[in-house]
Amino acid sequence: MTRRKVIPLCDADLTRERLVGAAGEVLAREGFKGLTEEKVCAEAGVERRLLYKHFQGLKGLLAAFRVSPDFWPTVEELVAGDEEALRRLPPHALMAEFFKRYMRAIRRRPRTLDILSWEGRERNAYTRVIEQGRERTALEFFEYMHDDPPEDVDLSVLVALVAGAVHFLTVRSRVGDFFGGLDLRADEDWLRVERAIEHIFRCSLART
Repeated sequence: MTRRKVIPLCDADLTRERLVGAAGEVLAREGFKGLTEEKVCAEAGVERRLLYKHFQGLKGLLAAFRVSPDFWPTVEELVAGDEEALRRLPPHALMAEFFKRYMRAIRRRPRTLDILSWEGRERNAYTRVIEQGRERTALEFFEYMHDDPPEDVDLSVLVALVAGAVHFLTVRSRVGDFFGGLDLRADEDWLRVERAIEHIFRCSLART
């Protein structure tokens, strides 16, 4: 018998990894209503009992998938080693920096954009699992903010509006080339979007 030249992942780790990846593939392709245990296990090439052994079912699997860096950018990815520089930024600049980095990160994840598109059209127990805890990334990033934003600004609404615009444009880029005069294939037009984000937060949060 020939020996393996590399040390493989243990069977349990490999099975978990394949199931998590398969969940993303099925979600991106067929949406939340099309997600079934049978389809995920077939995509992963594993027996259904292993789904329950490792994740106790689809909800447990999706809870693992939603924190996978293949699906969602981590705080570490967004911070990118710039801790001290971020701490020195005023609130408007920090908020803008988060959304610029966040937008770049999800643009690098076409499967994530497809899932976000399904999420906007379908609602069930699985969409709620995916949504839970997702805001934690933003909240942890905003912990670098050393000053409070102006009290007269409804920050929750401002963040929701910018996040909604970012999600719409990035998801739209998966199905169409142009929107509102923007070429969604062109990096220079995405830089225009980033400059607009900076302007929105500067006008809303900068102290004069």
